[in-house]
Amino acid sequence: MRPGKPMRAMTTAFAAMSTGACLAGALLLAAESARAEWLEGRVFQPNGENLMIAPPANWRMAYMNGDPDSDYVIEFLPANEAHDSWREGYMSVQRRTFPEKSLLDNIHARGTTVAAVAIGQVMQNVQRNCAGRFVPMKQKDSLTNGVPTSVSGGFCERAGAAAPYGEGSVIAAFEGKSQLFVVQFGWRPSTANELKEYAYRITPARLQQYLDLLNLGRLCGGADEGACPR
Repeated sequence: MRPGKPMRAMTTAFAAMSTGACLAGALLLAAESARAEWLEGRVFQPNGENLMIAPPANWRMAYMNGDPDSDYVIEFLPANEAHDSWREGYMSVQRRTFPEKSLLDNIHARGTTVAAVAIGQVMQNVQRNCAGRFVPMKQKDSLTNGVPTSVSGGFCERAGAAAPYGEGSVIAAFEGKSQLFVVQFGWRPSTANELKEYAYRITPARLQQYLDLLNLGRLCGGADEGACPR
């Protein structure tokens, strides 16, 4: 585990990932400059079904690893942030394969979605692993550009040495045709009193920015989804 990682319970169970339009360009640029000191992991162009979603403006790709044909993760940070000390923000996009067919059929037979089940499990893990009081967000299940989506999050008041004043996250799961994608945005107050007037220790405008980016998420590369940008 790299130092400074956000609440990793958010990437357990059905976690997932991918990126699209702007990421396609980011990957090409990163591949050309993978020797840059700030970039960790292994850079590659993902194959198959992917999620097109953009990081906030001026954020950089800081980490990538996994299998171009299977599970992988990409992480983004503001330009001035580092993995072992980030405060302002964090973004990860993950891709993972669906559970086995019997479990998948059981989930759909219950009238729910893989995305909803994934977020429910993720939030249970997050609350279980929070060392202090956890303020949850209500889970919202809907469609995003025709894709079954589930969104939740919250704020943990004691999240360890890397986040002494707590850590907040908003997490979304997107259920593709053959893959599950999980996107996480994170933030950490810099002082004990920073943004204490807000329940999740983030301004409504910044939280809305993350939600707006999630609402732009689109699938590509799968059956009837069109080719992904290259």
